[in-house]
Amino acid sequence: MKTFAIKEHRRGGEYIVGPSAVGSRTTYLVYNEVEPGRSAALKSSAGHEEILLVVAGRARLVLGGEEVILEAGQGAFLGEAPDGVLYADGPETVRLVCAGGHVPGAHHH
Repeated sequence: MKTFAIKEHRRGGEYIVGPSAVGSRTTYLVYNEVEPGRSAALKSSAGHEEILLVVAGRARLVLGGEEVILEAGQGAFLGEAPDGVLYADGPETVRLVCAGGHVPGAHHH
């Protein structure tokens, strides 16, 4: 087991724990906070699949021509989805987690 503090692993506007932090070659975890009225880009990398979970707040997710509202405790399987955007449309900060992994046969870090 290897423990970590997510806010010690900032990359751009989010926090990422993966190969360099825990030594995993196949999985990673992304944490982000999106203030009300703001948005966050969801970038997909070839060979990666992700599951997104809204931990707090209300988010509008626009991805691949689809749009859905997610409340705290709700999530979506993004797969190898195209790039999208998550909007914090509600009155409180959206806190979200994406858990991801590498697709078999794809390039690994």
